[in-house]
Formats: sequence, structure tokens, C-alpha cells
Amino acid sequence: MKKYLPTLLTVTVLTALLSSCQMRSPKLESWINPEYTTYKFGKTSVLAMANSESRCLQYETLFVNSLLPYVPAGSLHANYGITGKMDKTQLVSLLKENKIKTLVVTMMRGETQLQQVAPIGYTPTMYTDDYWGYYNWGYTIMASEMNFGLVNSYMEYTLETNVYDVESGKLVWSGRKSVFDDRSDEKNMKVVIKTVIHDLQKRGLLN
Repeated sequence: MKKYLPTLLTVTVLTALLSSCQMRSPKLESWINPEYTTYKFGKTSVLAMANSESRCLQYETLFVNSLLPYVPAGSLHANYGITGKMDKTQLVSLLKENKIKTLVVTMMRGETQLQQVAPIGYTPTMYTDDYWGYYNWGYTIMASEMNFGLVNSYMEYTLETNVYDVESGKLVWSGRKSVFDDRSDEKNMKVVIKTVIHDLQKRGLLN
């Protein structure tokens, strides 16, 4: 039985994972600039970078609502009527004119199509080892005899959020979070925002 234990454990773990709820989002990976460990958010502007301006506005609004309990915050698209792209000089000038201390920028860094597979059955093999020959019948699951079926195909999206100090132009904090298309766009946005806010609080950037 001992030689089959790793196989049985692998099958058990795989089955448990695949039979659980929908794909779970990986943890946030984050970094803070060692020069800004005592940095505190001030008046903040949120910028989302995507192909759809309506999605940008939706994301920025959700993020702003999560920031308002801590600092004055606003949506770059909503507050300043931005359409299309701005160059760096225009953006910095706009932020400084409006006394913005902190800029939060979120963009998509990558998308990957993944496939989820699960065991759909197995062919039982009689176990005739001497130790278990004591019993009339015994079966074990052999990895080579497992039949695997495709459960579904899904997309993984990696979003990066960066926090900048407007005055110096330096990066204060950066984090990446992956989400999956088994949720609506709004739910994915909320997952990213909630995770980012939690990490910013934990690192002491938000009072």
C-alpha cells in the first residue's frame, strides 16, 4: 500500500481542488519603495488604463469609493473629463495644478488562456500484493489508468496597480493581482481593489 500512497494523495488533492468553488484568485504580490516606508496618502487621483473608457470610469469610481474613508480622492476621467491618451507632461501638470499628492494607476499586464482538467473515472485494478492477499478483493487507483476530461477553458488576467508620489514622480508601491473570467467585470474589479486597499493599509500607507 505504501508505494501507492503518493498516487492516492495526488488524486485526492486534485479532486478536492477541482470540486471546490470557482477558480480562486492568487494572492496579491506587492513591493514598497524602501525610500517611502513612512509615506502617507494625501489627496489622491485614480487612473485606470484600458481600451474601454466606460470600464476605466467604472473602475476608478469603485476605487475612489474605497479610498474616501481614508483620504480625499477622485476619478481622473470623471473629475477632469479626460478622453483618449495624455502624455506624461500633461498629466503631471494637471495633477500638480490640482494639488494631487498621490496617483494610483491600474493597468492590465497580461492575459492567459488556461484549461482545467479533472479525473472522470478509472479502471479498477485488482490488488494482489502479498500483504493485502489476506482479503478476497482489493482495488487501488493507478495514475496510468485515470481518465481525464476537460472541464472548461478560462482566462486569467493579471492587473498591476502602481502608487506614485506626484511631487517626486517616484514609484511608492506596486502590486499585481490575477483574476479569472468566471466572475463579472465588476466583481473582478472589486476583488482587485479590496486586495490593494488591504495591502496599503497593512503597509501603513493609508491611515
